[in-house]
Amino acid sequence: MYELQFFATDDADWAQRVDLIDDATNLPLATAGVLFELEVSESGARRLFATTADNSIEIPEPGTIQWRFSVPQLAALDIRNTYRVGCRMTNGTGTTQLFTGTLAFVGGGFGS
Repeated sequence: MYELQFFATDDADWAQRVDLIDDATNLPLATAGVLFELEVSESGARRLFATTADNSIEIPEPGTIQWRFSVPQLAALDIRNTYRVGCRMTNGTGTTQLFTGTLAFVGGGFGS
């Protein structure tokens, strides 16, 4: 498991791509047929959620996941806050935490 840092602003979509490498083989992680879930939370309360089950997390190529939260979706967050991020995968052998981390959410400087 890894600890990652993410950054987003209130005036642009948060689009992120993460390459996943299998620690045992050093090759792209097998992603076919795997359920991926990403949660952004604050004090245990879910603020944003994405999953491959509804295609809000996409697998553009083996070993890669990506997501996009639109500006209206990001309205669930408060600027100048930092949120917890967690991503897990579920496959035929169980559920594995891929990474945890933080999302710093700041004002982007556009608008009022």
